[in-house]
Amino acid sequence: MFNRSSHRWCAVFTLLVAVYLCACEEGPPPPPAIPPASPNQPPPVDVTPVPCVDDHTFEPGATLPRRLTGLEYRNTVRDLFGIKLPSTINFPPEEEMLGFDNNARALQVTPLHTERMMQAAEFVASAVAADLETYAPCEAGRPWGECVANFIEETGARIWRRPLTVVEVARLTMLYGIGAGEAEDRGAGLSLIIEAMLQSPNFLYRLEQGEPVEEDPTLRKLTAFELASRLSYFLWRTMPDDELFTTALSGDLTKDEVLAEQVDRMLDDPKAQLAFWTFFAQWLHVDQVPYIDRDPRYHPTFDEDDALRMYDQFQDFVERAVWSQDGSVEALFSKPFELAFDPVGVERVGILSQPALLAVTAKPNMTSPVHRGVFVREQLLCTALPPPPADAMAVAPDPDPNLTTRQLFEAHTEDPACAGCHKLIDPLGLGFEHFNEVGQWREMQNGHPVDARGEVVGTTDINGPFYGVDELAHRMATSEQVHRCVTTQVFRYGAGRGEGDGDGCTLESMFSDYLESGYDFRVLVRSFVMHRVFKYRRGDAQ
Repeated sequence: MFNRSSHRWCAVFTLLVAVYLCACEEGPPPPPAIPPASPNQPPPVDVTPVPCVDDHTFEPGATLPRRLTGLEYRNTVRDLFGIKLPSTINFPPEEEMLGFDNNARALQVTPLHTERMMQAAEFVASAVAADLETYAPCEAGRPWGECVANFIEETGARIWRRPLTVVEVARLTMLYGIGAGEAEDRGAGLSLIIEAMLQSPNFLYRLEQGEPVEEDPTLRKLTAFELASRLSYFLWRTMPDDELFTTALSGDLTKDEVLAEQVDRMLDDPKAQLAFWTFFAQWLHVDQVPYIDRDPRYHPTFDEDDALRMYDQFQDFVERAVWSQDGSVEALFSKPFELAFDPVGVERVGILSQPALLAVTAKPNMTSPVHRGVFVREQLLCTALPPPPADAMAVAPDPDPNLTTRQLFEAHTEDPACAGCHKLIDPLGLGFEHFNEVGQWREMQNGHPVDARGEVVGTTDINGPFYGVDELAHRMATSEQVHRCVTTQVFRYGAGRGEGDGDGCTLESMFSDYLESGYDFRVLVRSFVMHRVFKYRRGDAQ
């Protein structure tokens, strides 16, 4: 006997099938081989941008189905029904790949994901069934069957982010009858429809088939609805709003001038600033700041409130630097600010002297030149560092009350096995030494004057010695390598994948527009959306 419970398990089975199908993909490409370095010499690092070989052709890359992240699921349910999921329905943390939680390869589904998705669908369905006047109004005298059909077509189109086919409407109508049963329980019938639709791959994944391109059978142009979803989850991390959906319904969204208008409208909406905070938080690693702790032997009063205060302060700084009327990514590095607890005369500059970033790149009981240097190399310069030697002892020294951090870490440059790589890392991180592990300024450490001399090597345009974070920050603010790295990070976040050999022209076009704008983040985002790579996918209809 097919009943409500058996349908629920069928929905789960469908979800698991989709999961396993989506897992049938090639693995990530292996990291590039890096030849070994000579003793005491920095290893060679590739700082050359992906070249633009032929601007007349483009490669959109393989497009894998992208599951909604926990954040996107919550946002979408909120915008669909105005329902906030309770904290008891907590989705597992997303696995990050290339620094972001929306990378298609990382968005697999575990049994725990499946359980939480079922719980969320049941919660939403129950809320809808309990308030039919709000969610499924039916005019007096109108047959209820017509109202059900209207609910399925209109609400279903919003849930699946595209119009439903005739077959889908028929199946959902049949499912309503099963749920309502002989008692004709309207709430039970609609509840079962909602559960099924919210557990369908059509909701849980951003499925893209596209339309065939005549001159290239393996290239497919996104439909207007697929483009609307890709745009909305990139800019807002939620479903398309009514205006975007209506524009897609008209077919006009595939016109460049209409798409540009929608991009500008959506970037002006506060939802864009809130959504892109997840980009900045993950790129700059401050998403972990609320969870950091410090060794009570050295910081007995540091608590969760201090961590949250750092996090909020960082978010406020990013929003003012990037999103204000005269904001830019250059200001992200060079905008000066002061903190009330700093000594007189200390001026901080940009994100590199924000307490949140300084704390998250430190250890609980001391600063870490290695962590800070690696952060700059990988996140801000997009330099892939080779792994440490197999026999290297990756154990950081403990604080010594008689030595400075610089003296403790000099061992890295003395050991020939470690010296090469650490010449790329440690001199960068040691330039941060005026700031301790909670981001506080210090002139002295353990009775010794702080030495914040640093040096940059192995870059295209910022090599050379520097003293302190402020000098490094000003140098990075106008660095081509840094801003090409920003371009790459936006591409990775927006495309949900890493850059490949065929993406050189896309990256070059984005960087050119971004540079011409004076490092305007909005222009960089808009340039990516307006590029052809955003509107196509590679592969067959499946």
